[in-house]
Amino acid sequence: MTNHAFQKLNRRKPNSLRRVCTGAAISVVFAASLTMTFTSLAATVYNVGVAGEPKITEVHTFRKDPVQIVSSVGVPLAADDRIAVTPINGGDNSNVVVYKSGKAAVEVDGKEHLVDTEGSVLRTIANSGITLESGDEVSVDLGSLAYDGMEINIDRAYDVYVEDGDTVYTYRSTACKAGEAVYALGLTLGEEDELDLPPETDLFEGDTVRILRCSYAERTAEETIDFGTIEIPDRSLFEGQTRVISRGIPGTREVVYRDKYLGTTCVESEPLRESVTKQPIDAVKAVGTRVFSVAGKTPYSNLPLPDGFELDENGVPAHYKSYFDGVATAYYGDQYTASGMPPGVGHVAVDPKVIPYGTELWVASLDGQYVYGYAIAADTGGFVKGGWADMDLFMNTEDECWDFGIRGVRIYIL
Repeated sequence: MTNHAFQKLNRRKPNSLRRVCTGAAISVVFAASLTMTFTSLAATVYNVGVAGEPKITEVHTFRKDPVQIVSSVGVPLAADDRIAVTPINGGDNSNVVVYKSGKAAVEVDGKEHLVDTEGSVLRTIANSGITLESGDEVSVDLGSLAYDGMEINIDRAYDVYVEDGDTVYTYRSTACKAGEAVYALGLTLGEEDELDLPPETDLFEGDTVRILRCSYAERTAEETIDFGTIEIPDRSLFEGQTRVISRGIPGTREVVYRDKYLGTTCVESEPLRESVTKQPIDAVKAVGTRVFSVAGKTPYSNLPLPDGFELDENGVPAHYKSYFDGVATAYYGDQYTASGMPPGVGHVAVDPKVIPYGTELWVASLDGQYVYGYAIAADTGGFVKGGWADMDLFMNTEDECWDFGIRGVRIYIL
C-alpha cells in the first residue's frame, strides 16, 4: 500500500544511497524543506521521514552523517534498513529517507509472492526468482527502493500479430485492442481500408488482426440474356393447355465490371458498361382458349355421389382440389383389387404413388364425348409399370372397353 507520506516522497528521486546493512526498504515521506538563516552561521536543514509512517521531522544540524541525523530524531535503525539522502537546492537542504526492511507483495501470473525487500524494486524482484520479460509492466518504478508492505503488480506482456498483406508484424503488450495494435506499430489505414475485427476487439496471446487493404479491378464477363415468350391464343386447346410452337434462344452480352476488394475478397461489383453480342429470340407458344364442357352428358359411373357434390354449367365439378390432363384406358372382369375394394364400375386403377388409394375423382374425356364421372382410386393397373397411361377405368363389358379405347382425359381430384 502507498500512504500519503510516501506519495509526497515519490516526487523526488534519491540520487545518493548509503547502505547500513543488506535488506529491503520502506518509503519515506518528506515535507517542504525549511531554511534557517543565522547572523553568522547557516545550519543545514534536514527533513527526516520514515516510509510507512505519516510524520516528518525537521532537523537543523551541522551533522553530515545521515545515520547520526536519523538517530538524533529517535528513529531506530535495524540491521537491514537503508537510508537515502536527496539534496534540495544545491544541498543546503536535504531529505533523509529511512527505508525499513521487510516483505513486499509481488503479484504476477495470477499468484501473489511475499518476497524480502532487497534495495530497489528491480533488485527485489530479481532476487525473488521472478524474471521480468520484455514488455512486462510493473506497477511501481523499478528504480525506487522497495519497502515493507509494498505492493508490486507485474502484468506479463504477450505477443499479438498484425497481418498486412504478406507481412506479419509482432506487437508485444500487456493488453491491447485490435485498433491499438495497428496504431502502435505505426501502420496506417487508407480511407477505405478495414480491419477483419472491430477496432475495439480485445486481443489475447497469439491473436491476429488482419488489415484488409482496399483495391479495385476491372473484369469482363459474358452473360446470358433470357428470351421472352410470345403467347398465341389457340381454340383447339382447352383453357390451361399450352403447346410450344417454337423454342426460345437465349442471347449473350459482354459486361465490364469494376470490382472492389478488401484483401483478397470481392465485396462489391459495379457494372460500368455492356454490349450485346447476340440478340435473344423469343419463344412462341399456343395458349388454349377452348372451354372444357361436357354439359348434358350422362356419367357412366353409378357410384353414389358424395354429399355437397355439384356440377357447374359446363358439366364439370364446381368444387375440386386440382386437376390434370392425362391418358386413360379401360378394363373389366377382375375378381379383386389391390386396395381390397370390390371391382366394379367407379373403382378405377391408378398409380398409387401419384393418386393414393381411396382418392375421390371425377373423370371425363378431353374430346368431350365421354364422361366416366365420379370414381374412387381402388386398384393398380398394368400400365403403371409401362408408364404409358395414367388411369384404367373399370367397365362392365369388353365391348365397352373397346369402344372407349385409349383417350385423353381430364382427371379432377375432389
